[in-house]
Amino acid sequence: MYGKWIAKAVIQKSISVLPNPQRANYFFQHHVTRSTTLAQDFLNQRITWSRLHLDAFDRMGGDRHDMAVAELGSGWYPIVPLCYFLAGASTVWMLDLEDLTRPELVIQAVDGLLEASEDGRLDNLGIDAERLERLRDLAQRTHGNGGEITLDSLGIKTMPGDARTVELPTPPDLITSNTVFEHVDPVILEGILRRFAEIAHPGMVMSHLIDHCDHYAYVDDSLSVYNFLRYSDRAWRLIDNSVQPMNRLRASEYIGMYERAGVPVNEDVRHGCDPNALIGEPLSPRFKSMEPSDVSCTSSHVVTRFA
Repeated sequence: MYGKWIAKAVIQKSISVLPNPQRANYFFQHHVTRSTTLAQDFLNQRITWSRLHLDAFDRMGGDRHDMAVAELGSGWYPIVPLCYFLAGASTVWMLDLEDLTRPELVIQAVDGLLEASEDGRLDNLGIDAERLERLRDLAQRTHGNGGEITLDSLGIKTMPGDARTVELPTPPDLITSNTVFEHVDPVILEGILRRFAEIAHPGMVMSHLIDHCDHYAYVDDSLSVYNFLRYSDRAWRLIDNSVQPMNRLRASEYIGMYERAGVPVNEDVRHGCDPNALIGEPLSPRFKSMEPSDVSCTSSHVVTRFA
């Protein structure tokens, strides 16, 4: 119970009270933990996520040619937006509260994807060969003159601000997110869904991947993925932080939020929904009162097509 996760929780809680917590978090990750070097597992996971969203878009009848895409919570590495560019997007908007891109991280993302294209890891994305050459040429010219790769030259644009009031130049054809929902306050998230419904047009698709696990379990092998469900809401507020908050919502609670926001659900694919996995887990009363098969879900993929 008292492993590495406690140290990370304390550090993140401390960073969260600083004037610019995201900048401080980047400084800590880059200069202290040295964790801002793109790992292959991280890259491969984002490629897989991109495929899942593009496949969902295809299933819902979307047209990839010159599609406009908005990604909620793109984070530091623009891997998924770059995959969308390679798959045919004319415009990709990266929606974050603030611009988290860094030139060195963009270069890592581009180099990583070019390497992945050489060994076949991008084969199932349905990428455009001409766009791949365009990206390769851009990378070569950039490395040659020591400049920076500009995402804007690829139609990838940062849109910092509150997604509840986002104004896009044109309606998107696809809106996606990757393990972002679980970090957003429920009231704010419902407002974001309402805003997406407001800007939707017939045929617009949304595809969201949600992680229902305790994220501290990813840095501490001694921790159960359900560990954070043992705490009352009051206790969890004391542990949680604004750098990487976790709202602890379960799968059905997200679907209820969709309904309240007026967003249809065409597909709700859940994983790890095994009530037996909760045996021995000390759940707080809030989660004990819920359906075990719902509480035990570890991830879900929710897809919408607006009529």
